[in-house]
Amino acid sequence: MSDWNTLHFFDDKYFYANIATDLSNAGNLLKKYFKSDLWKHILFDNNNSYARIKAMLDFCQHLDKDFKRHQELSLILNRKKQPNEEYSKFRHQLNEDEKEFVLKNTYAFADLNDTLPLLLFSECASFNPHLILGRRIFSGAVDAKPKSVSEQIISQIMHAETGCVYSYGGEGVINWITNEELQLLWLDKDNLFAKNPESEDYFQDFLTFTAIAIKNNWGFISVTNVREELLKKAKNPFFETDLDLESLGVKNIINY
Repeated sequence: MSDWNTLHFFDDKYFYANIATDLSNAGNLLKKYFKSDLWKHILFDNNNSYARIKAMLDFCQHLDKDFKRHQELSLILNRKKQPNEEYSKFRHQLNEDEKEFVLKNTYAFADLNDTLPLLLFSECASFNPHLILGRRIFSGAVDAKPKSVSEQIISQIMHAETGCVYSYGGEGVINWITNEELQLLWLDKDNLFAKNPESEDYFQDFLTFTAIAIKNNWGFISVTNVREELLKKAKNPFFETDLDLESLGVKNIINY
């Protein structure tokens, strides 16, 4: 089955002030949601909640300041081959270290991967409307000048940071982009372009989506293979995006 990726509006300031702070401390917000009935559907069960919540909170203590990369996993994946080290041995050790990390933390980040999307879309992200990314739709339609600010920022839409575990199992959060980064993207948008004439409509829809986010002081969050029917139930009444998509004339920004 192909991956299905989508891009959503995201209040990064609220996230860092409330969600990241909560997950870095007592986890009161996490406890509230983890024990709810809706979470039972996400996790299939939410028993043994004390131990599972503690494991997630302990795991979050080792995330970096952006709350994206796990410090231990980043060290493993970013390790450089030593001058006298055989490449095959270097790769073998890296793979073994990564496997050990995964085994040691499997339950914590599996629960976090399942929990985080619903937590975010309940508090600081809007499921609808969203921009279709598809498996290769975005990367096949939008491009940027090499080594430009635009290239660096749009690359985050479809790619997780090295050391990130949020979509480690093939579903969940891919990445997020702050409003500040989107403003930098807009200032550098002359370095953005459609890959070919057939992509022009999609490219313009992406620019429209970006302009709306900037106007409302939002960022973006990209997700993969999420359970749309459950995330729709997590609709945040304080984060309404009442857009008239028909009047905007967009084809790739949709309501599910």
